[in-house]
Amino acid sequence: MAPTPAAIFVNEAAGSARTRRARRTVELAQRVLNADVHAVATRDQAELRQWMDARIGPYRTVVVAGGDGSLGIALNAAAGHDVALGYIPAGFGNAAAHLLRLPRSPEGIAALLASGREKPIDLVRVDGRLALFAGVGWDAVVAQRYAQAGARRLRGWSEAVLRSWPELTHRYNVRIEADGKPVHAGPMELLVVGTTPFYGRGMVVNPGARPDAGRLMLRVYEGPAPQLALEAARWLIHVRPRARGIAATQVSIETLDERLLPLQADGDVIGYRERWRVDLKPAAVRIIGRW
Repeated sequence: MAPTPAAIFVNEAAGSARTRRARRTVELAQRVLNADVHAVATRDQAELRQWMDARIGPYRTVVVAGGDGSLGIALNAAAGHDVALGYIPAGFGNAAAHLLRLPRSPEGIAALLASGREKPIDLVRVDGRLALFAGVGWDAVVAQRYAQAGARRLRGWSEAVLRSWPELTHRYNVRIEADGKPVHAGPMELLVVGTTPFYGRGMVVNPGARPDAGRLMLRVYEGPAPQLALEAARWLIHVRPRARGIAATQVSIETLDERLLPLQADGDVIGYRERWRVDLKPAAVRIIGRW
């Protein structure tokens, strides 16, 4: 029997894609999968999507070496194709690496990819975009400033957080509904909706979210800033936040004062609007992990 056609898509613009560890992992994965390797260097979402769409068709396994944004684009490119996705974390946040429970060593990741232990996962869908998580509010502001400054890893992230402090002290005034029922009306710092509990660097922002539960998990972080700082400390040490988790299949949020709401999906900013709607897309793609 001929081997299953496989490819590795490398986004060399990702934060750590050019490191020795990432290159070694790609080399080992290419060997065990007998995979074609395609490389690009871009932070432009539309350009990366077009590039992936033009190459994904012939393959049944596609491994993405890049950050969460690169994997997020691949989730969309893979939807509707008979293809299993794999992931080599090569960004700064690498939230998906925690969800997939990826080994840390290049050898371990290559062995997992070779095992083909795949399963279908649920995703969020917003404005036609599929993702593991979406955030509305302050985190989207930080994500946009981080990207605009060149995505310079920890230093760039720290600078983006500091530059976004004024927004943190000026909360959004919103109405949020889950499955058509009101769950919040008033000020908030950010809304998180997803099928994964993890944000970048392994922060547990949305515990209870699962990619196989057939529902979304949402949390409203109301603030103000000192309260959000305490919640962020809980995320880092993996202690359950005070914000209540709410299960739903559809979430909507709208501004109450005409201030536009920024939204990010898997770390990429989608835009600013007065209203957003997030839906569940069950079993949207298949992905390899330590399930």
